[in-house]
Amino acid sequence: MKIPFKSGVKVGVALTLCATSGAFAQDFCSNAQHSGQKVTITSNQTGKIGDIGYELWDENGHGGSATFYSDGSMDCTITGAKDYLCRAGLSLGSNKTYKELGGDMIAEFKLVKSGASNVGYSYIGIYGWMEQVSGAPSNLVEYYVIDNTLANDMPGSWIGNERKGTITVDGGTYTVYRNTRTGPAIKTSGNVQFYQYFSVRDKPRDCGTINISEHMRQWEKMGMTMGKLYEAKVLGEAGNVNGQVNGGHMDFPHAKVYISNGDTPKSSASVAKSSSSTAVAKSSSSNGGSNVSGTIDACKDKMGHEGSSKTTQGQNNSSVTGNVGSSPYHYEIWYQGGNNSMTFYDNGTYKASWNGTNDFLARVGFKYNEDKSYSDLGPIDAYFNWSKQGSAGGYNYIGIYGWTVDPLVEYYIVDDWFNKPGANLLGQRKGEFTVDGDTYEIWQNTRVNKPSIKGDQTFPQFFSVRKSARSCGHIDITAHFKKWEELGMKMGKMYEAKVLVEAGGGSGSFDVSYFRMTDKKHPLETPAESSSSETPKSSSSKDEKKSSSSGHHSFGDRSSSSTDAILTEIPRMQLMSGSFQVLDMQGRYLGTVEMQAGSNMKDVLFAKFHKPGVYMVKQGNYLNTVRVNR
Repeated sequence: MKIPFKSGVKVGVALTLCATSGAFAQDFCSNAQHSGQKVTITSNQTGKIGDIGYELWDENGHGGSATFYSDGSMDCTITGAKDYLCRAGLSLGSNKTYKELGGDMIAEFKLVKSGASNVGYSYIGIYGWMEQVSGAPSNLVEYYVIDNTLANDMPGSWIGNERKGTITVDGGTYTVYRNTRTGPAIKTSGNVQFYQYFSVRDKPRDCGTINISEHMRQWEKMGMTMGKLYEAKVLGEAGNVNGQVNGGHMDFPHAKVYISNGDTPKSSASVAKSSSSTAVAKSSSSNGGSNVSGTIDACKDKMGHEGSSKTTQGQNNSSVTGNVGSSPYHYEIWYQGGNNSMTFYDNGTYKASWNGTNDFLARVGFKYNEDKSYSDLGPIDAYFNWSKQGSAGGYNYIGIYGWTVDPLVEYYIVDDWFNKPGANLLGQRKGEFTVDGDTYEIWQNTRVNKPSIKGDQTFPQFFSVRKSARSCGHIDITAHFKKWEELGMKMGKMYEAKVLVEAGGGSGSFDVSYFRMTDKKHPLETPAESSSSETPKSSSSKDEKKSSSSGHHSFGDRSSSSTDAILTEIPRMQLMSGSFQVLDMQGRYLGTVEMQAGSNMKDVLFAKFHKPGVYMVKQGNYLNTVRVNR
């Protein structure tokens, strides 16, 4: 994993830019081959061929060879090495951060692997070092974006001593880790201590596009500090801590790392399927590349209370529950005594207030059927922004809340509070771990003959309590569940996972102004990027017709034969202004936009959501699709 610095070797800056759009039109996932000048090396060496920076390093110093090409591709062969690294791409000189490069760092790769023998670990993807990293040991970071491996399995939790959370970038989910390591590093002799950052893709792929800068943006949000970039290269690495890798071949007939700008064409490989995964790798763009959590910033993004609202005062000593409009969310209010209420909105945001209660709980999120474990439901995540006022009595919890059955468990992930809960409420301290940019203490308590979703019962309570309170951000709910089970705190079948405010008295209010939750069934997707002729489920494709008339609105008219939703055409002039509901192509509610006379729906949608794609817009009985290309 380490690269001793070679003195006297000039480190160049290689900005590998495609000269023509024809290079991007090539489908490198199915039609790639080495081209240009080449150099073959058989010992540890750093160099440059054309504009490409390359490096071969192995811990034994004689464990393999590599051929590097001036088009950025490379062919890497291991013949016996304890740790072998072969890489090519950008040599950046440690004088700029990723934000100072003038665009996103984008990588393209095609991998053909064979002949693996006695491989203990392997990382294939993106690799580099950063210097001048504040807070890091030796001010150094070694970083990886791992999309594949020469070994049998993708790296697991052993790769890092801190699991930071998950992100979704370039059509796949990555688990992020930070590790502290002592070993060889750039520009040093002997071993030093430094940080390692990892993004590990959940399903390996042999071909695709990686937005390196987007990973770094997400790492920063998780509290992982960035520094000056020494390099950003496509990597093939394999090793064995208990011996040596006897053999292995990692051929990259296409490998390219470049700085993107707004005019850089997209690679056709962005929609090519990996030969080892059915996932589609989406092309990165200059304004991001993450199609889910990578582009969500609940602390900055605006949502607000949208759609119709409903207010309920609940019922003393009894749960009042129901669906939140047509969204996938569910609400629940429960209390003992007092004057209390909650108001929820179609997009899942809500308000709650209490006065004189003994115990008050209001929550919105996912309601499950008590027949699946959290692992069956896929990664569960929440994005939130809330505010609070007043007081909440002797105890209070703000964050994620829910129950499981078989066994019956009440659980809390506490991110905020009026008064921080102490050991007298939390029970036995079980440990701690770091995720989503901070450390959580883990506790377990026992409630004896107390109210539960199954009546008065005796049951355990599980708590994760964040060390520093916050009012906005992302919560990797599944990460907490996994950590609890590692500590022997067994979870059952899921009843719910919701954003909660609980107050044990006082008089106060709580306002959730940004709210999104995701799981396997409800992924956080950008609007569909399929053809604009794609028909929403409620429409009949045979009734579709395109409008050929000119005007400010460039979307066609659709009618439906469905008996559940008969959509009739509204005269065009009525669609020129007013309020429109916006949905994605799976019918999930995204928000509302206001149209002014003479404005363009595409511009309005992009200004609201800042993402290209295909949206459904609805006004009254009218439903249509709009493609936004930006």
